[in-house]
Amino acid sequence: MKHLKKLFKGTCYAIVVVILGIVISYFYLKSTWKDVLTEQEFNTLITAIKQAEDLPNAFYKLYEEEYPNALNTSLNEQIVKGYFSDGFTKSPSILASIVSKYSRKDTDTTKISNKKAYVLAWKLEEETTQKQCLNWALKNFQFTKEFKGIKDIEDYYFAKDVTQFTNNDFKLLITLIKKPSLVRLTPREHYIKKSAR
Repeated sequence: MKHLKKLFKGTCYAIVVVILGIVISYFYLKSTWKDVLTEQEFNTLITAIKQAEDLPNAFYKLYEEEYPNALNTSLNEQIVKGYFSDGFTKSPSILASIVSKYSRKDTDTTKISNKKAYVLAWKLEEETTQKQCLNWALKNFQFTKEFKGIKDIEDYYFAKDVTQFTNNDFKLLITLIKKPSLVRLTPREHYIKKSAR
């Protein structure tokens, strides 16, 4: 019985130490955002994110069908959800962080880039909403070498303004965000004929 009590106490102690270590690491990482970008660069980025134009409401509805509650939950909530299930999705804040030039540099390893992306995403969430981050990310998303942002995709791939998109167009846009390699350098007419079938 004494051995069981010792084992129980030891396990509880280990759990407390692990949780404490995670909490300390989390707050330490959050405090390192100035290693990613300067305060002036951050303020400029925040202004740009807040000024990014909204997309039609139909897009957000379909986006949340694909990624439930992505626009209403924080990165931390999504990490916890993903830990206990297969439901982890990249929050718009981390998508915006990755799209920005600050989280990735040529000299960085993937591990360092990922750390920077999370640190910046946490900081972005203090000043912006997930919806604002998604708007800005789409405005600057590098679909291919030739096509950057939703404006290029509107002009080339869909041949119409985003305000004229159908639900199927929005679904395809969401797919292209997930798999940018699906964007092909084919004539505009080819897409129009294909979507008309």
